[in-house]
Amino acid sequence: MSKILFFSIIVFFTFFSKCFSQERPQIFSNLAFYDGRGGRVELVQPVQVENLLMMQIHNNKQQEGSIPGFRINIFSASGQAARQNANDTRASFMRRFPEMEAYQEYNNPNFQIWVGDFRTKNQALKELKRVERVYPRAFIAPTFIDITK
Repeated sequence: MSKILFFSIIVFFTFFSKCFSQERPQIFSNLAFYDGRGGRVELVQPVQVENLLMMQIHNNKQQEGSIPGFRINIFSASGQAARQNANDTRASFMRRFPEMEAYQEYNNPNFQIWVGDFRTKNQALKELKRVERVYPRAFIAPTFIDITK
């Protein structure tokens, strides 16, 4: 039984390392450079560091361009007129703050307008102060943000 388990582990790690080696970018070799005085700077790191980097690259591709971040909610309502009110609020916001993206979402039973794509809460707080002048009930919430824009 232990021989089968040992063999299975070896096969798994061999397959795992071959999967990553097929699409492995040469990031560490790209970071090596000449210092301009005839010397060469080269990074030497354990294979585990490179494997962790490959796992992170794979995870980032799975998220399809989104990362954890923050957005500001400026509108949330339900009812018959909620959709039209949300559309009007979004249009009004986009006229006043053209540099910020506005997203309309429907989370049953509420229509919501979220604005901005902030990587840190400090960035969101800075913009919240501006937005609160027009939308006093605005608040910040953690979410996944779009980094492709």
